[in-house]
Amino acid sequence: MPITDVAKRQIAQKARLHMKICFYCGARNSMAATRCRKCRNNYLRLKNRNLGAKK
Repeated sequence: MPITDVAKRQIAQKARLHMKICFYCGARNSMAATRCRKCRNNYLRLKNRNLGAKK
């Protein structure tokens, strides 16, 4: 069910898309993180934020 309210959509996108992902264990970390919360590794990437229909 799509969210039609603009404010609620922005809150949901921030919660789901603005994070860092660990390359080794795949854990989700905050944007301010410099090390993984699970494996303590420094090798983090930004979550892919491409929105739109799946192919």
